[in-house]
Amino acid sequence: MSWKNPEKWQSMIQGTDCPFCNDIHVEVNQFSFKITELKQSIVRLPRNQFMRGYVIVALKRHANELFELSRKELTEYSEDIAATAKAVKTVTGAIKINYGVYGNLCPHVHCHIFPQQIENDPHAPLLSDSNAVQLADEEYRTIIESIRSTLNQIKM
Repeated sequence: MSWKNPEKWQSMIQGTDCPFCNDIHVEVNQFSFKITELKQSIVRLPRNQFMRGYVIVALKRHANELFELSRKELTEYSEDIAATAKAVKTVTGAIKINYGVYGNLCPHVHCHIFPQQIENDPHAPLLSDSNAVQLADEEYRTIIESIRSTLNQIKM
């Protein structure tokens, strides 16, 4: 979905038909697994692990833009992102973390965390749909538990 369908886009903006609001809180949905809940967000591991350890940090409540958050929400959400990025870096051994806040397909505030490895081309675009990597159930569980336990140890 995108803003190319104005009626659908408007209902997503209002939060009445937002895919994130509909199932972000469940343990497993069509696209991802819940890792944990933080102060202002829910951390999810997408099924497509085109970059091992790729996660999404989604705001618990519906908002379309960062500027719609109160100062407290924005501060705590930023802390959630930073803690999650630190956990992902620790778990994956990434040499760099990239952050993406887009909302072009779903206007619900969320941040993609991309762990970069030494073998990745720093000039290459981050296209999650160009290379779908599905893991075995046990691999997902291992990544989820590693990130969850590392996040529990991080004090932000």
